[in-house]
Amino acid sequence: MPISRVRAKKKRTKNATLSGLPPISILLWALAPNAFALNSDPMLLARVDDLANLSLESLMNIDVVSVSKRSEPLQQSAAAVFVLNGSEIIRSGVKSIPEALRLIPGLQVARLDSHTYAITARGFNSTVADKLEVLMDGRSLYTPLYSGVFWDVQDTLMDDIERIEVIRGPGAALWGANAVNGVVNIVTKSAANTQGGLQQFGGGGEFAGFAAWRYGGKAGEYGHYRVYAKTNHYTAQERPGAGDANDARNHDQLGFRTDLLLSDRDSLTLQGDLYKARTHNQINNKEESISGHNVIARWKHRYEDSADTEVQFFYDQSSRDDTSTFMEDRNIFDLEIKHRFAVGERQNFVLGGGYHTTDDNIESLNPAVLQFLPAKRKDETVDIFAQDQIELIESKLHLTLGVKYENNDYTGDEFQPSARFSYIVNDRNTVWGAVSRAVRIPNRLDHTIDIFGGVLVGDENFTSEEVVAYELGYRTILTPVLSADAAIFYNEYGNLRSFTDNFLNPQSVPVRFVNDGAGRTQGLELTVRWEPLPEVKVLASYVYQDMDVAAKFGSRDVNIAQNNENDPNNQFDIRIDWDVSSDWSVQTRARWVDALDDVGVKAYSALDMTSIWRIAPNIELSLVGTNLLDPQHAEFSGGNEISRSVHGQFTWHF
Repeated sequence: MPISRVRAKKKRTKNATLSGLPPISILLWALAPNAFALNSDPMLLARVDDLANLSLESLMNIDVVSVSKRSEPLQQSAAAVFVLNGSEIIRSGVKSIPEALRLIPGLQVARLDSHTYAITARGFNSTVADKLEVLMDGRSLYTPLYSGVFWDVQDTLMDDIERIEVIRGPGAALWGANAVNGVVNIVTKSAANTQGGLQQFGGGGEFAGFAAWRYGGKAGEYGHYRVYAKTNHYTAQERPGAGDANDARNHDQLGFRTDLLLSDRDSLTLQGDLYKARTHNQINNKEESISGHNVIARWKHRYEDSADTEVQFFYDQSSRDDTSTFMEDRNIFDLEIKHRFAVGERQNFVLGGGYHTTDDNIESLNPAVLQFLPAKRKDETVDIFAQDQIELIESKLHLTLGVKYENNDYTGDEFQPSARFSYIVNDRNTVWGAVSRAVRIPNRLDHTIDIFGGVLVGDENFTSEEVVAYELGYRTILTPVLSADAAIFYNEYGNLRSFTDNFLNPQSVPVRFVNDGAGRTQGLELTVRWEPLPEVKVLASYVYQDMDVAAKFGSRDVNIAQNNENDPNNQFDIRIDWDVSSDWSVQTRARWVDALDDVGVKAYSALDMTSIWRIAPNIELSLVGTNLLDPQHAEFSGGNEISRSVHGQFTWHF
């Protein structure tokens, strides 16, 4: 039996600015300081998330939830959506969420060092990228500090991920502000699907060592639970040229999940995580500390007529001490209620609303370099959303109208509407299109930052950045073994963040943040699946993107144009899965990324390979090699060079 089945069953300066911010050498201090620096019974191995062995036609009918906040077939979805299932993640051997996102067509993933990533979709990439909404089990992972994601603390047991759904393009009508260029929705498995024990350990290459442990069991007559613990110890990468980058780190995390069936119509999920990470600060050679915890409670009630109501609450606490510029303590509380129901036979509604609050305390360790004024702040957001999915022609034409209203403490009222259609030509061909408006609301950086004692400051008059996006897509099954998914997009951006002056050579100070930027992006995304043999599956993707951003006529800001420099024009990826025998599988992944000429990052090719041997029904050995084509290479401006790495892993299900 193939391993997949076993597992399833069971352009101007080399100091590039970041979204109109000052050079990397300054802002990374503030916002990404680390950038410097099986069970013996085989049936218990069942994995409900395995899509690896489905036919192409079956893949078109897999249900996704990210597009409409309700389950719907992928074929019908009116968005550029891709689903990475848990079996594919396991077969790849990746050990982190950012590396798992490399497996998804259309995303731009660049690594700077042992723990810092720049990740986005459809442009505006940076270590403080602020136009991609990321969620894990309904919990938003973005930080109100700069509207991005601290990727160094986003972690879970990779074997526990059921799927990652990615929407390229705005999703704000349902998911809210900051879902400007895309949505990443990470969904973990229910506790019922992770029963029994799991033990993993290994090391080599970029890992000084890693280990993970998980156990799942029954909680009463109608419930299940799991608990896990893991630790990863990363070795240092290389400085440009040669030499230890002194960016070694370790990350320890533990967590739990309990799924309870309260009645035949009511279910309750409780889950949480606790983590602590320690990293060498490359500026002062001290050890910086990052820690936090979160808890989620989710209740769902199903009605007789297939309608349902869901209530979710989460609390997220984080602390970050970079030892050189600032210490941050943050608390986030979030409550959301949503109700799904049908009207007649051709309309499906999703209605909901939520309340979100965050409070922080940011202590400056070097006020002459950077501080936030005031040091403490509390912000609240209230929102309501509605979506109506209408079947205009039975089993053929669907129209989806949605809108989200938010009231926030920075800009007040924000409306984010969208209109989407999908036309199912036949069971093998679908055309879809969308027009959407989304905003990126201000954050602590935009309003309250103070750099170099008043040289560059935030401005309380800074308002929301916005985009109007136009998309058109086509999905087709060309033959029983060949399918294609294509999308084109054109985005118009307004009110982008810019400066009142040339920050590097100002005519007057303070230089302030203003909304004088505008721009557009356009591009093509193509994904092809091919199954030349039952044992071989190929996934290839190509992305072309053109971006043009500038300040308004007469502006003295010469830095905003550097937004154009951090996104490659062309990117090609290919992944080949091969079940060599019933007990041996090999996955090969290759990518080519175009040069970032203006910031001195050369085009590069990378090859990763993973080989998994099932030496017993409940024991596997894995060998994973990454960046095999060269000893080291740079992937992003201002980063270290990412080294070739080979590590081994032992996995035991008990």
